[in-house]
Amino acid sequence: MKLYANLHTHSTHSDGGFTPKQLAAAAKKEGYGALALTDHDTVTGYTELREECEKLGLETIFGAEFSSPSKLLEKNKDKGAAFHLLTEFHICGYHFDPEYPKMKEYLAGMSFRETEQTRTLFERGVRLGKIHGIEWDEVLEFNKGVTWLCNDHLWRALLAKGLMQPSDREWYFRELFGVHRHEVEPAYPFLQEHEIIKLIHDAGGIAIVAHPHDQLECIEPLVEMGIDGLEVWHHLMTDEEKEKALRIAYDKGLYISGGSDHYGLCSGYYKEDGTEKNSSCYAPYLSYGTKKEYFDEIKNRQIMQR
Repeated sequence: MKLYANLHTHSTHSDGGFTPKQLAAAAKKEGYGALALTDHDTVTGYTELREECEKLGLETIFGAEFSSPSKLLEKNKDKGAAFHLLTEFHICGYHFDPEYPKMKEYLAGMSFRETEQTRTLFERGVRLGKIHGIEWDEVLEFNKGVTWLCNDHLWRALLAKGLMQPSDREWYFRELFGVHRHEVEPAYPFLQEHEIIKLIHDAGGIAIVAHPHDQLECIEPLVEMGIDGLEVWHHLMTDEEKEKALRIAYDKGLYISGGSDHYGLCSGYYKEDGTEKNSSCYAPYLSYGTKKEYFDEIKNRQIMQR
């Protein structure tokens, strides 16, 4: 199946391999007709993406991906219909206003949280002698225009300065990040999924569950919270889950989305892994995303009669 719109992608403004401009070019090369940038908890790459999409004749909509470590308890346990929401949800928001005060505050908090964690682990690496020859200000300068800095931003700065080689990648993530992430006290709290859904709605947007692999039994309570749609065509979803997600979306009147995430040409990682088909994140062209009619529903914010 050849899909029309890739609505779940990342750029170098979060943990993608392409700049927004490069991402748009990759989507055009692959044959997509529409593209959305859904960087993690940040929207700083959208303007560049939109401008490039306009040049290339690609449709685009505004978006971001939000993380939510759920702590909800079982529901209707006495009736034998328990919903286990003790899991982490990712929710893609589209069309929302990033200048809406509470949204603007939350996005700023998320950037502060991620960047502080990265800076703290950078300083740990310096103390342990595992990082040398670079100052934090140089990392910031190398990633100018980015507010949400993760391990990838530090990695690219170290590579650019010749302080790491591509072969060091596994060691770098294991020794400097990995389990050490949990040793850093969060500088700003995540919202729970019902709070994120409400925030997206309050900011004028729609909320779609990202890659609900092993989470389709949780959709009913999420619908009660106001979720607007589901991702279907995503590499984490099995064929059985795709079919089930489509049935749920039709039954509940939900938007139907999808995207390549960190897989395929749009991931930007083929260049690190070698030729396309030898890449660990290889995907056939246009295999992740959503159909034209489903994209139009999301774009126009109106579900047509199915």
